[in-house]
Amino acid sequence: MARQLAAVDLPPPSPAEWRAAMGSFVTGVTVVTSWVDGAPFGSTVSAFASVSLEPPLLLVCLDLKNPMCAAIPACGVFGVNILGQDGTELARRFAFTPEPERFVGLDYGAVDAGAPQIAAAPVFIDCALHEAVTAGDHLVLVGRGLRTEVRESEPPLVYHRGKLHRLPPP
Repeated sequence: MARQLAAVDLPPPSPAEWRAAMGSFVTGVTVVTSWVDGAPFGSTVSAFASVSLEPPLLLVCLDLKNPMCAAIPACGVFGVNILGQDGTELARRFAFTPEPERFVGLDYGAVDAGAPQIAAAPVFIDCALHEAVTAGDHLVLVGRGLRTEVRESEPPLVYHRGKLHRLPPP
């Protein structure tokens, strides 16, 4: 019979070890968007997952230093723009460009009181904030799906071991 280890029996992995392990899991790449004082706001996020079908819930995780942690609870809505294989420039723009410039020259819109939808993203999910939970150095945001739009079925842009990758066509 295997011995069950208590949490105190093992030292925690170092941040570098944890990053290496978590970075080995391939994730999709999204741009999470919301509004701040009527202006669009967004950030590249790879920590995204489906939570529930009924009700339709998803989650995104944001570093507590990310200004989106204040923007989304204040606004109450956010959007998840799932990037396709041609989304490398968008992923970099929303990761590295200063916030006021991220939407400059970008085609985007919104339906009703929803979040900014980036036209170049093949998939968009509009969400109402359902719950926000602080977990370590991140804020876990659970969104209730309000509307989806799937425009194309191109392969997704993926993130693996600190780099963006395009998948080969099926």
